Amino acid sequence: MTFCDRDMLGRLYLDEGARLERQVARRIGNRSIAMDLVHDVFLRCWERGGALRGSPAAFVTRSARNAAIDHLRREILRNAHAAHAGPAPVPQDPAFDALSAREAGAAVRRAIADLPETTRRLFLMNRVQGLSFHEIAARCGMSERNVAKHMAKAVARCARALDEQQGG
Repeated sequence: MTFCDRDMLGRLYLDEGARLERQVARRIGNRSIAMDLVHDVFLRCWERGGALRGSPAAFVTRSARNAAIDHLRREILRNAHAAHAGPAPVPQDPAFDALSAREAGAAVRRAIADLPETTRRLFLMNRVQGLSFHEIAARCGMSERNVAKHMAKAVARCARALDEQQGG
């Protein structure tokens, strides 16, 4: 067992994080979830105090792969439960679906426009430009935690807008 100090863990994240995100995203098909899974892997390493077995790069690579596999297994279970949850929904008119989608999109665009400037800018950097929290933090001169707080605020506002649009 080797000991990886927290500075080394930070360097390891800088060196390996983007590669791991790409690998996990290829496996699960979703870049945002891949970013979250890789962040979780490094967070668990941080919480362990940096104690890693063998090669730290190999350890986080294997951990990210395992996190992706666990995520896919949970998705399979969720889908299986959803399939058995009840009768299939009655097909709706495609025109209704298109109208509903346009209204939902407009509600989200209004919610984004109403966000504070910094929050809106960070949200668009992540969701439109595809930048990770780490990349946004580096570009904007702030901590990843601060970026995450802004993102949580933006996502919550978009979710509220959709709920309000759907009458909930």
